[in-house]
Amino acid sequence: MGVLHSIGSPVDSLLEPMIASSHPAVAVLGMKRTLPTAKLAGPVRQLRLLASAMVAVVFIAACASIPTQEMSDARQAVFSARDADASAYAPRSMESAEQLLIQAEQFLKQGRYDAARGDALEARQAAMKARQVAVAIAEARAAVEDAKARGSASASAEGLIQEAQSAGRQGDESRAWELAMEAKRLVQ
Repeated sequence: MGVLHSIGSPVDSLLEPMIASSHPAVAVLGMKRTLPTAKLAGPVRQLRLLASAMVAVVFIAACASIPTQEMSDARQAVFSARDADASAYAPRSMESAEQLLIQAEQFLKQGRYDAARGDALEARQAAMKARQVAVAIAEARAAVEDAKARGSASASAEGLIQEAQSAGRQGDESRAWELAMEAKRLVQ
């Protein structure tokens, strides 16, 4: 009960709101509320401000953290697109992905983590789009070759593949993917 009556130390000011509350432990121990509610407003307010500041610090630290995962994902997506020969089938998206990744790496070196994170995410998306087109065209081309080997070649499927490649080179990845998928359906 000494804590209840010896107000003034920093520890006491932090404990006041807890001891003077209507917490069941206070009633069990036979402690009385010794402080009027007006005196509690200051310490309670301080605790709330401290808690709010701690939450803000954690939030800011999370936002300003190094975008390790995003950078790794972007690099992997770009490497995967290169392996699929995306530069040949979707050069605009591939070039965009590579430039965004370079920019993200520069931002990372400068400590501009939010900008690095944004560019890394965009690089990943562009690389994935380029890879998707490259894979669709490669699969369509393989399906046409299989059809030729079976003796059921389709000139229209080959024409669709040519159109898909042209659309991809012009930056119309959606159209390129659709044409490649149509060519593949024709020969299966």
